Amino acid sequence: MPIITPHIPTTQELYEAQLWVHEECYRFYVQERRKNCNFLEVLDLWLRAPYCDSCIQSGPDISYGLPEISANNWQQDTAWELGEDLLEYVEAQRAGNPEFALHCKRCDNSLYPWNGDDIYIVDYPLEEHYRIPIETHGKKNPSKRIRKQILALYNGECFKCGNRKGLHIDHIMPQTHGGDAAFRNLQPLCEKCGQEKGNKKPTEVPVYLTMYFQNPPADSYEGLFW
Repeated sequence: MPIITPHIPTTQELYEAQLWVHEECYRFYVQERRKNCNFLEVLDLWLRAPYCDSCIQSGPDISYGLPEISANNWQQDTAWELGEDLLEYVEAQRAGNPEFALHCKRCDNSLYPWNGDDIYIVDYPLEEHYRIPIETHGKKNPSKRIRKQILALYNGECFKCGNRKGLHIDHIMPQTHGGDAAFRNLQPLCEKCGQEKGNKKPTEVPVYLTMYFQNPPADSYEGLFW
């Protein structure tokens, strides 16, 4: 039986662990993770999730005192609890969208700390226990073994729509734009979603620009980062 060396988190991984995952921040999180991830094993990450006052009070397994992000000092509290990057992201979203809101992880109610809502931050386990095999960077085509592992990781479903028919292994960053067969750059897409994506970069494709807003992930987030 192979000996597994404990993984020591890098600075980038610690930064990722502080990212506040909810619908609005999810696309930002995935982009950052795909861009920077090159480790062989995925951490058992603990994310910091927002909770509203009602869910904190009604949760029998949760015991909290004062909110971590108070309505009176929400910007400073957000920067302290979740980092300057997340504060900048939230402020940029608010500037471009008057209806922008944060969301309680438990009940999904909208939260507006800038309008008087207090927010609690709960450590939330992200169940990722995959051993991710990274192929040699620069290799253009994935092997049969990697293709099978990609399909298994996504439960044999299209990453965009969940279709199980007509799947192919897609390069998230196309080969013509320098994309290789690294595990993090591969995902299954059906024929329709593949045609929609085409040969464009991820930032140019409606599949990527809408999916993280319209299809919030399940609690386990299984397979969605790769």
